[in-house]
Amino acid sequence: MTTSNLEQGSIQSASERLRRAGYRVTQQRLAVYAFLHGSESHPTVEEIHAAVRDVCPRISVATVYKSVESLVDVGLMKPIYLGHAATRYEASSEEHAHFRCIACNQIMDVPMNKTPVVGGELDQCEIIGSSVEFYGFCTRCRRHKLGLAPD
Repeated sequence: MTTSNLEQGSIQSASERLRRAGYRVTQQRLAVYAFLHGSESHPTVEEIHAAVRDVCPRISVATVYKSVESLVDVGLMKPIYLGHAATRYEASSEEHAHFRCIACNQIMDVPMNKTPVVGGELDQCEIIGSSVEFYGFCTRCRRHKLGLAPD
């Protein structure tokens, strides 16, 4: 399957999920999804807006917010909450943690081999997701902090 076919299949699947959930399938929603699906970054709504304006020049920030909300609702995007910073989003379906550099705010995916076993009081709860965040200094910021030359 070519990249184009893979992308087209993904867009078709996204369209079906939106329809099943009662959302209209719009060019704007699909542009937001396509950008995030093809991105390895973890953009804010404002960054998504800037990126999709190439495809949808008249798209507003409010429309991007509504598109993101619907895509999160149907499980095609996940929000990443990082304290007081702006919420970021991703389209990855694989379980993973995140590393956030406290100096430059870069976010990196961290693979997780298995889901931790929870018990006790949580035995009677319905867990629908989890969020693991590591934080510290990325390689570049750590080298800068230590006064070392950049790589």
